[in-house]
Amino acid sequence: MVKRDKSNYMIQSVSHALDVLEELAGSTPEIGVTELSKRLKLHKNNVFRLLATLELRGYVEQNRESEDYRLGVKALQLGQAYLTHSSLVKRAYPVIKKLAEDMGETVSLATLQNGMIQFPLSVESKRPVKVAQRVAMSFSAKENAAGRLLTAQLSDAVLAELLTSNTPQDAAIKNQLAELRNSGAIIDRAAIEADVVAMAKVVTGVNNEVVAAIEVLVPQYRAKVDNLMPKLEEAATTLSKSLGSMKKGLVASIEKESMTADAAMR
Repeated sequence: MVKRDKSNYMIQSVSHALDVLEELAGSTPEIGVTELSKRLKLHKNNVFRLLATLELRGYVEQNRESEDYRLGVKALQLGQAYLTHSSLVKRAYPVIKKLAEDMGETVSLATLQNGMIQFPLSVESKRPVKVAQRVAMSFSAKENAAGRLLTAQLSDAVLAELLTSNTPQDAAIKNQLAELRNSGAIIDRAAIEADVVAMAKVVTGVNNEVVAAIEVLVPQYRAKVDNLMPKLEEAATTLSKSLGSMKKGLVASIEKESMTADAAMR
């Protein structure tokens, strides 16, 4: 049986509704129907109907004075549900928090999805001068250090499709590919983001499958990479072991079932 690509099953109206939510989640707190239709390149009537539906379900709300729209409380509930149910986030939080406290720098958990780098968890430095946390943010993976690291871990076939545009970002990943795969780490000394040194190390799970990366962001003037990198590597190893790295699928599956049974009995 030939397995069809999931894009063949995409429902356009659902995709457009998600486009609306993602646009509202951007940097602009509120946005009107006209501007939203321009950004999404959709007819105003279509955008209005999408907003009306989402508003009735509580995912967006309208400012009665300006008549602009913003995210609703249901969107927050979805985000909180993800944090509650994600075993990766649960296991990563104490590791990320401890590393941020030990380093005094901003530390995040980064995941890769559809060419975008996501930050479901981030702990900000408490120092006066710091790099801001990136929780709930999303960037093109090619324009982020952790994103390039995780992109490099993809299979050759998938990577070939992603790096066909031959942009400077594509070239950077190709040039570093062997190193990124062998070391499972990246250090960017303000080349991608001005005045910021970014370090990241891959996190693996069952059968050593790459599932995420831990990213550390440091203002360039105080970045002592030789001191910080060993701590980052230790944290990534700790989290990887917690997620079942080095264990074969059957052993990990049995342990997971046992943990689920124990939780159900509590």
